[in-house]
Amino acid sequence: MLHVVEIRYGDNASASVINSMQRWLATGGAQPATVRYSLFGLTTVLRVDFEEETEANAFAQAFGGVLLPNR
Repeated sequence: MLHVVEIRYGDNASASVINSMQRWLATGGAQPATVRYSLFGLTTVLRVDFEEETEANAFAQAFGGVLLPNR
């Protein structure tokens, strides 16, 4: 079962957010199964899937995201 983290941010933060996430993933040992994004006007919605719930929770906490309920 995958644990999905959703993070929303404004367009002007895209480069900064992505760079921070890449550094965090590289140093934290967490490996996402899937990373995808959608654009809604000036808002970017990033969804990152993790196999481990603890990794998903840590990622959500680090970037102000939410762990979505499992379906």
